Amino acid sequence: MLQTLCQDDPLVSLLLSYRHMTDRHKAALDPYLDIEGYVDDDHRRAHTRRERTDALEAQQLLEQTVDLLTRRFVLPDGLAVTLPGTDGASHPLVTGQLDDSAREVFLHGQCHAFARALSDHTEWPMAVIIDYECSQNPDLCASDPVAEAVCTCQLDHVVAVRPDGAHVDITGAHLPGALPDYEGQEAIPVTNALWSHISRSPLWRRPAVDVARTFVVPLLSTLDDGRAAA
Repeated sequence: MLQTLCQDDPLVSLLLSYRHMTDRHKAALDPYLDIEGYVDDDHRRAHTRRERTDALEAQQLLEQTVDLLTRRFVLPDGLAVTLPGTDGASHPLVTGQLDDSAREVFLHGQCHAFARALSDHTEWPMAVIIDYECSQNPDLCASDPVAEAVCTCQLDHVVAVRPDGAHVDITGAHLPGALPDYEGQEAIPVTNALWSHISRSPLWRRPAVDVARTFVVPLLSTLDDGRAAA
């Protein structure tokens, strides 16, 4: 049964934006078509350039729509999915099933997705652990800093920060500087600008936040009485 949306529902704005966008795109492309709706050979190159421009706008709207939907609806448990990890690796896992497969992908390639999902659920801020080794290599650290005195290659691992200061990732809660494999490393806050950088950087995979959300409650249920592990 169809449901009527409220006027102030963000989905209404997205649906209207989509309709206006597609109307504009069609009006812009129609001059390149013949009477039967096919691209005229004399206008094929111009038509292709216009299509590319329109595709970028459509991609941005699609990303906004998916982000809204994943914030409003959580995927069901038990779905078999595959997520991209580091170095081109692919990781199969089952949504909501907190096992070694889930820990592997959310440690290696999708830590930022889990931190984002956990932050959205708890309203805890995020932080990124810094690796200082690459800062001495001009080939790796030659770009403009993404935070004060920090370049993009130094962004190592993203966590959520619990009110007691514990760093929380898919393995649990840990004292700052005591996270396994990142012992002694400092962390800096993840600002909106820094999150935007991580999300679009080729050094990071697309954050699968929709899948990560299914592991937030299972992970939180494993944390004991609010204390960080040593």
